[in-house]
Amino acid sequence: MSQSSNHPGFNQGCQNHSCYDQSCPLSYAMEQLRLAGFEKTQCSLSSDYRQELNVENGAITLLRSGSDRELYLSGIIDQKKASLSINDLSHDSIDSAVAELLLMAKGSEADDAYTIAPAQPTGVFSAGPQLADLEAMYDSLKAFLAHLKQNHPSIVMTECSLDYTRIHSRMVNSNGIDFTETRGNYNGSLMFNAKNDHDITSLNYTGFTTFTLDKPFHQFGSIEQLLRSSQAEFRAQPLPKKFTGDLIITPDAMDDFIGFLVGSVTDAPLIANISLYKDKLHEAVTSPCLTLKSLPLDSTMPNGYPFTSDGFQAENLTLLNNGVLESFLLTDYGARKTGLKKAVNEGGCMVLEPGEQTLADIIANTREGVILGRLSGGTPADKGDFSGVAKNSYYIKDGQIQFPLTETMVSGNMATLLRSIVAVSKDVVDFGDSCYPWLKATKVNFS
Repeated sequence: MSQSSNHPGFNQGCQNHSCYDQSCPLSYAMEQLRLAGFEKTQCSLSSDYRQELNVENGAITLLRSGSDRELYLSGIIDQKKASLSINDLSHDSIDSAVAELLLMAKGSEADDAYTIAPAQPTGVFSAGPQLADLEAMYDSLKAFLAHLKQNHPSIVMTECSLDYTRIHSRMVNSNGIDFTETRGNYNGSLMFNAKNDHDITSLNYTGFTTFTLDKPFHQFGSIEQLLRSSQAEFRAQPLPKKFTGDLIITPDAMDDFIGFLVGSVTDAPLIANISLYKDKLHEAVTSPCLTLKSLPLDSTMPNGYPFTSDGFQAENLTLLNNGVLESFLLTDYGARKTGLKKAVNEGGCMVLEPGEQTLADIIANTREGVILGRLSGGTPADKGDFSGVAKNSYYIKDGQIQFPLTETMVSGNMATLLRSIVAVSKDVVDFGDSCYPWLKATKVNFS
């Protein structure tokens, strides 16, 4: 397979950061918003370019390329705000969008908290590969398919893809901010199960993001571990009996639990005054075993970001420090509405610091429990109560993994569970956009 040239015209944004050029859609939109009477305006123009290889029936079958552009417009007039996005960047389309935006704003409710980011130094940022290495992408997938055939013959790959994505974005506002970033990365995803002459296992899935294809595909994220696990699930059995015991949360299931805490300290629940953590800043809210950081500026985070969607240069932050809540994840608007401090970033790129024990030791020290591969269920209640079905999971008894489980109910309370963490593994899985160890929680209900 030969490497094709990259799309020559991905960068549709104006490159002149010092003036508003009417030939640039971004500059034209800002000027039209001003002429329409908006007192504060913010616009961003993003262009993405994607090249993707797909696998079907055990063979690489498709190379697909695509690109897209989006112009986001936001304006405030008489403390009334409206926002919309368009893909047609012609002057006629922008004129129509500005007229619609004005109608939307005048029909909305005034809010004294509406504003835009203050002036900051202009920033031009670049991260990751700026061109796709299609040869490396093809070789990576080809080697992965050979690895599957040799080492995991019972695996049926329902979906598998590897793409290169490059996004160029520029944000400006009427206070003078001007941020530009170009970021390229590779993204792998796969969905699979195992099948033999008699049985088929539950579907499982995972993925990764990376700047470089510097190791075999199956060594990214948790791929190899999940492939082995899927093959072992042929001997799945029902839970022997209802019990209350330990829950070992795998990195692939972590977002369901960490996500409850993260989601509870964002704008919506804090503004609505329904967050469990609204009065808990600088207090212990989880087990002291947990230290959680959001690192969008870390050089190892392919999905990082140098500026936030509301126009502020981003910084890394520690959300939890030994269980103490060190920051909310409030935007500038959320901070103005609640009177609390604005966060220095908008979350994501989460890293949960590893502990001292190996995963093997954590399992060996478990009298009875479940290793949770994936939790299938609804969103937890505001107070944290949850129930769901454990998928791709294993039963532990007397420090030994006994057998994979057929679908088993798991229930409890997220906030209580996060306070009950007693062990964090030194083993971690780096997905590229997050990095998690295994956690062991206690007193969780299984049925």
